[in-house]
Amino acid sequence: MKKFIHTPEGVRDTYGRECARKRVLERQIERLFHTYGYQHIETPSFEFFDVFGKEVGTVSSRNLYKFFDRDGNTLALRPDFTPSIARAASMYFAEESMPIRLCYQGSVFINNSSYQGRLRESTQMGVEFLNENSAEADAEMIAMAVSVMKKANLKEFQVSVGHAGFFNALAEEAGLSQEQRQELKHLLIIKNRFGAQEMVQKLGLKDNLAAVIDRIPELIGEREMLEAAGHLTRNPKALEALERLKRIRELLEAYGCEKYVVFDLGMLSPYEYYTGIIFQAFTYGTGDAVIKGGRYDRLLARYGKDAPAVGFTAEVDALLNALERQRIGIPVENSMTMVLYPARLEKLALAFTAAHRARGMDMACVRFEPGRVLEDYRQYGMRNQFGGIIYFRSEREVYALNLSSGQTERVDMSPYLRQ
Repeated sequence: MKKFIHTPEGVRDTYGRECARKRVLERQIERLFHTYGYQHIETPSFEFFDVFGKEVGTVSSRNLYKFFDRDGNTLALRPDFTPSIARAASMYFAEESMPIRLCYQGSVFINNSSYQGRLRESTQMGVEFLNENSAEADAEMIAMAVSVMKKANLKEFQVSVGHAGFFNALAEEAGLSQEQRQELKHLLIIKNRFGAQEMVQKLGLKDNLAAVIDRIPELIGEREMLEAAGHLTRNPKALEALERLKRIRELLEAYGCEKYVVFDLGMLSPYEYYTGIIFQAFTYGTGDAVIKGGRYDRLLARYGKDAPAVGFTAEVDALLNALERQRIGIPVENSMTMVLYPARLEKLALAFTAAHRARGMDMACVRFEPGRVLEDYRQYGMRNQFGGIIYFRSEREVYALNLSSGQTERVDMSPYLRQ
């Protein structure tokens, strides 16, 4: 039976001060989303398999947790919020043509290989901006991503911004098949430049087209890079993507966050539903991006609502790991109070506690057990995020102990003794 007290590989328990820090961070991010005018939406933890099917372009089918319901329907645990939000928006906002701002929070489930060392259940928080196909919407997403990193008190981070349309335009010009395009994109994603060069050579592309594809991994920088990239190709769609990024750069200056942003035309996503900008936020202490997002203008049409959209998700667990490794603290208030009493004073202690709970205080009643001393409860309180102890020695001798400062004050019990 001992094995049942352990969690399966890829999932973990969170408790105590770590759990408290996570909740504080989540509340901070949630509040940030609200300041930008986003409203909450909750979607189910599992959906019909087709919501995340291969045609959607999300997580590979073999990495989904799949099961059957009693009616024989194939279901899947949610690996990615975006398809779920797109499905729900197509149901509930089908007739809405004005901008829709939605935010969410919850777990996603990906059946990663054990050797990858990644959690199979993780917490994500994110936003989706629907019915808007403007550079302004793109810039708002990137500015919000910067704000999330700053809200987490990170000082050293970078948001890399690419554009799926740039690579897609060149792949289309090269006449690549779907399989060839995916293979080349995969090589660029994993930064295998030599493999990408070898593949381009085998394809026998025109010299100018082969040259610009070969240079994609090094097209990283700011405004000057975008200008230089425009001289490498005459492809109208590729140039349109570059113009979009230039406009976004101007808007980010208005937000005052351009110093955190770098443009990377070699940054691509394995998610096939992205059609426009792609962006990721990186910081020290984690091997992967802690924020991922982009534009997906054709995804909602799959569920019945032909509308553009852009959004991102923040990996809460990865953010917490980065904060811990950078030794950046998250302030956790020890706001709970322990009401410590002997059995003979139970009624008085319970009445006292009820009155203070009615005023909004967090109070836990603890009976003083024979064989223990006050120091036992002091140590217990410090282990469990109590800020203080109300200690009943007698009806009139009641003391408030501050666990942080060690100060002790006498509590006036006359209002409760008159009852």
